[in-house]
Amino acid sequence: MMKSILIFLPNRLYKEKAGYMFGKVVYDDSTEVKKFYIIGVCKINNFETMKYTNIIGYYSGTEEKQEHIDKKYLDWLDICLNPISSKDNIYDYILKSIILNNKKISILHYHIVIIIYDQLVFKETELFAQKAIYGDHFYELMKIIQDKQVEKEIQKKEKYIYIKEIIFVYHMFLYFYPILFLNKITNKLLPILRYSFLGLHVNGWLENAKWMLITIIKNKKFTLKTGNYVFALIIDMLLGISILQLLLYYFEYTSPSQILLNNAEKVVTFLKDLINWLMGVPAGLKLNHALNNMLGKFFLYHIHMWWTFLIFMKPVMDFTFEVLVLFGRLGITFQIAIAADLLALVSFHAYCIYVYAARLFNIQLKGITALFRLFLGKKKNPLRKRIDSCQYQPDQLFVGTLLFTILLFLMPTTWVYYVVFTMLRLALISFGGLLTRMKFYLQVMPVYAFFKWLFHSYSTCSTVNIKIYSHRTERPIILIMTLVIASWNYTWNKCIPDTIIYHPPIEWNKIINNIIWGELLYPL
Repeated sequence: MMKSILIFLPNRLYKEKAGYMFGKVVYDDSTEVKKFYIIGVCKINNFETMKYTNIIGYYSGTEEKQEHIDKKYLDWLDICLNPISSKDNIYDYILKSIILNNKKISILHYHIVIIIYDQLVFKETELFAQKAIYGDHFYELMKIIQDKQVEKEIQKKEKYIYIKEIIFVYHMFLYFYPILFLNKITNKLLPILRYSFLGLHVNGWLENAKWMLITIIKNKKFTLKTGNYVFALIIDMLLGISILQLLLYYFEYTSPSQILLNNAEKVVTFLKDLINWLMGVPAGLKLNHALNNMLGKFFLYHIHMWWTFLIFMKPVMDFTFEVLVLFGRLGITFQIAIAADLLALVSFHAYCIYVYAARLFNIQLKGITALFRLFLGKKKNPLRKRIDSCQYQPDQLFVGTLLFTILLFLMPTTWVYYVVFTMLRLALISFGGLLTRMKFYLQVMPVYAFFKWLFHSYSTCSTVNIKIYSHRTERPIILIMTLVIASWNYTWNKCIPDTIIYHPPIEWNKIINNIIWGELLYPL
């Protein structure tokens, strides 16, 4: 049988005049507790207000009146403020009577707790999360307070407020439909755009903008998330325009394509010198002359071919840079994405050489490993994914020994090229990973959220703090509840837009394993 009753009263109830209390009554089956969530008080003669509310009791203030009971309701509270209490004891409430399931009960036979809560904080908080699936009374109270129908009674909206909201929403629709149209186009082109950092960023930027506009239109206001993203967007654009103007000022008399070719030429010269050094006696190592000469000439031809391609593409690059400048005006994150694409373009031939060297090293290493099992009388069973014993014929042992010897003596030459270009690959993907993470943090720059958190805004509250106000044997226990500001780390994490995903942590074990076995290293 239910023996506990929780009564939630707003902290400004003592200022209200006598009237009907509205809110919600909830029975918790898991804890067998009946909860009275009181939201406010409406005037006795205000029948228009009473139509939209759930009446659950009567508040008489400090007036000396008899019990006020409405028998139409199954659950009813009659509360007053102690008239003889001093001004300091503003929360000294007295429970005159209580009806549960249409039956008047004795207060002494029930464990009754009155909880005074801050209604304004619950109305504005955006970081208060559900702590338990069942029995989270405060989260349930927050959802009731933030309900639109109840909010209509808490905040009396004037006509001009409705007009302001309508103008605000229609203003957002002006941006929403163009963004939605462009987003549909980029989604269809995503199989092509995913090969470009700029293409992926444009698609992600449109997804974020669509999410922001939908959220603003739904809530009819800027929330902590949307406000933070809008501020980050404005700062991103201002930084982008400033840096672009600075770059155009310093490189006013030089075309961007010529700057790219000059830097690409430096990379080509560096790679040619590096390969020529490897084709000699690098660090005193005596490599296989035939294989070394073949690999060196093959890589040099590849570099020469890529450099010729860049020269022929110079007129096209001039036009492309004009388009990229337009994208660069949208923000510094767009410029970072463009820089990542240019880095990939300039170092594409180095990436190809790395792929060739890694594949050759991987094939040789797997071949040596497989042939080494031949001396142990074992072989790999790919169906059962295990190593089985095996009896080899003399001719098989002879061919296997010959192949093992060839691969083993060619391995140092392949290994030298693999190590050099793997180190170059690690440097490039590290720099690319740095650019990607810079772009991420600039997109979620917590300027708006930081100022909200710094000035202890109600929207950044997340934790409940309860202290005892009075504890008397003949009266209910009175608790005062307040919400505490969330930690900065929690606030920032909660302000990241839903469409932006954190970068997964770098898997160092996987990277080291890929380097050892010659597997390809992908962007971080």
